[in-house]
Amino acid sequence: MPDSLTITIEQAVARVPIWRKASSLTASPISGGVTNVNYRVEVDGEAFVVRIEGQGTERLGIDRQREYQCLVAASRTGVGPTVVYCLPAGGILVTRFIDGRNLSAEEMGRPEMIARVVRSLHLYHTGPPFDGLFSPFRTLEDYLRVARAHRAPLPGDTGWMFDRAAEIEAVLRPAWPAALPCHNDLWGPNLIDDGTLVRIVDWEYAAMGNVYFDLANFAIHHTFSDAQDEALLRAYFGAVTDLSLAQLKLLKIIAELREGMWCMVGVGVSNADFDFLGYATTHFDRYHQAVDDARVSRWMVQAAAGA
Repeated sequence: MPDSLTITIEQAVARVPIWRKASSLTASPISGGVTNVNYRVEVDGEAFVVRIEGQGTERLGIDRQREYQCLVAASRTGVGPTVVYCLPAGGILVTRFIDGRNLSAEEMGRPEMIARVVRSLHLYHTGPPFDGLFSPFRTLEDYLRVARAHRAPLPGDTGWMFDRAAEIEAVLRPAWPAALPCHNDLWGPNLIDDGTLVRIVDWEYAAMGNVYFDLANFAIHHTFSDAQDEALLRAYFGAVTDLSLAQLKLLKIIAELREGMWCMVGVGVSNADFDFLGYATTHFDRYHQAVDDARVSRWMVQAAAGA
């Protein structure tokens, strides 16, 4: 939990106009936040979530006005939570509480659950357009700049890692698909099974983007195997092609680097009680393993052939 929030929960609750005449109101913290703090707030028998941002989140590439617009659009598809109140300048977001549960990586990797997640992805990928444009490659550059400015302990081979990422971008760029609404942060705590639909919260990094990166981001967060990657593509597109598999595999590599660099920024700018260095090491190690995969050269050729 961040030690330095922009405001307290008491101050946040006081700023929500529709609660000023509430006869009963209680707030309790929800575990799991890294750079923000979330509270479950019960107001006259109804349940809500109040999100309060931690300090320095803008350095992670978060634009609160954009987040709000994307969340409103996502809520119209039924996937995102219903927005009750938002004060972007104050870092306050109030949504209706989603009654459901998070799933383990093992559960998330089952074919039937992959299909359910894909259903939710399809709903917002084809839904109302989002504000902004997300590129994982430009995000990497931004994170590197901020990490250096704040003297984060970058790995000694950071230049090498970015060179490999640039090679992947050069291959993917000619066949880069049209931008669609994307979430870009599909790790386990952000996915909630309400029993009917897999709902998705935390739209801080949402923008128009590449659906393959959304798929890749989801896949790395749940440590998908080759078979699960193919199941994901089959559920999403109806079939697996050399091009679709190459794009997914290459963007999984980039997604690993993005997670590691996100942590480097966190080390430099956040005081959250989170093991940024340990998390970064995990993803940098996985990045190296992925880059060293003997199949990368084949995926590069197949991706280039699809241009």
